Amino acid sequence: MKMSHPRATLVLVRIPPGHPDYSRWAVNHGEPAGGQRVVDPPAAALADVELYDGTRAVLEVRVVATARGVVCISQDVPGRAPWLAWVPSDRVRRR
Repeated sequence: MKMSHPRATLVLVRIPPGHPDYSRWAVNHGEPAGGQRVVDPPAAALADVELYDGTRAVLEVRVVATARGVVCISQDVPGRAPWLAWVPSDRVRRR
């Protein structure tokens, strides 16, 4: 369903039962081609990232891998395995 207003458009999306709602997950910028290093143990961090719903948020995450200019964060998602996303390293700082 689409509703319009002179200054905004609202799009309502029905999420099918059993299908995860990705809207509050960190946007994955794509896995880098090589040069990856595992962070063991994972490092607690704060990530200022874009979410799939188009907003930004500061998330408590764990850094699980690094590569040139990016880090792989692990974001806890209730009811499923953690979400892994590669994000720019300048958007993440240790806690």
